[in-house]
Amino acid sequence: LRQRHGLAPGTTVLLSVGRLEHNKGFDVLAHALAQLVASSSPLVATGWRWVLAGTGPYRNTLQALVTSLGLDGHVVFAGRVSDADLHAWYEAATLFVHPTRYEGSSLVTLEAMAHRRAVVATRAGGLPDKVRPNVNGWLVEVDDVKGLAEAISTAVSDPFRLTSYGQAGRHIVDTEFA
Repeated sequence: LRQRHGLAPGTTVLLSVGRLEHNKGFDVLAHALAQLVASSSPLVATGWRWVLAGTGPYRNTLQALVTSLGLDGHVVFAGRVSDADLHAWYEAATLFVHPTRYEGSSLVTLEAMAHRRAVVATRAGGLPDKVRPNVNGWLVEVDDVKGLAEAISTAVSDPFRLTSYGQAGRHIVDTEFA
């Protein structure tokens, strides 16, 4: 996948998975990423891509927003992906980001955790049952662009923490959600 999408070794890959609709908060994430670019955060220094796997009625709106924010070269709209490609994206990801406005249980967050990925998510629905600050990820308030940007910047600036949070996430999945 990295070769197919032109992702050089060392590129930070932020992965989001979900139906492309307003409720998922991907517009908030786009604004947070634009804020990080403008502030020259550690994310910018690594070279980065935001991979968005999923389809839905909000795709054209998101693509227009990404363009208006100047993020075109950094966003991969992967669309509907096979199970094999989805698991490969989880493996390629540096960080899983789930900025949803509303969520039930969130299977995609559990999948990311099963792949040992640290998670940045919103305090929505069942996400606080899975994502535990200072254990396996970061939680921010819904629609909080600044908080989301800060959490992503903090996460990508500490590779050791990403690894340990990923391991903790896998443990949570194995012991509480298996």
